[in-house]
Amino acid sequence: MGFQVGPRRSNVWDDVLALDKLIRTADFDITGKDEREFEFDLRSKIALYKKLGNIKGKFFSQLSKDASVRSVRIFGKNHRPDLTIDEDGIAIELKLLRSSLDGLKQSIGQAIFYRIRYRFVINLLVVDEKYKTVYEKACSEGEKDLEDICLELSKEMNIFTYIVPNFAPDPGMKKVLAWNDVDDSD
Repeated sequence: MGFQVGPRRSNVWDDVLALDKLIRTADFDITGKDEREFEFDLRSKIALYKKLGNIKGKFFSQLSKDASVRSVRIFGKNHRPDLTIDEDGIAIELKLLRSSLDGLKQSIGQAIFYRIRYRFVINLLVVDEKYKTVYEKACSEGEKDLEDICLELSKEMNIFTYIVPNFAPDPGMKKVLAWNDVDDSD
């Protein structure tokens, strides 16, 4: 079995573009105690976007009682994204980078797993203020290897990574690091 085919000209792709816009304009400087609270916040933002007609596909959440998120079974374990649009459309994985930065490598691995069942994957990494200097360095092109990896994942595997601060960015600091080719497509 291979990866799902993800043509960048479909209703699902239009939803990727809508999520790109949502992530680029949303505020992730919220007071959440844990990753679950950030998932609730993202779920609310996406639900509002859907209600406004910006997202066309059906919305699924791990937190929902009435619909389940499709899992990927690998090496005896089920892996499920936090949120999805359509049953095979877009998997969304949110990681709060608070106690360590290990969530970055976990989300990249999970995203590759999710591509087996979903056409597109969005990784949303929320960086705690504890790592403000790391984020600031990344804003000024100090993470070229990570930037290259994310761009390659975007172009070759339809995995789109967004890194956002969980703090108010200083002047001159980017609000979102999006090293992907989502807005390069026609």
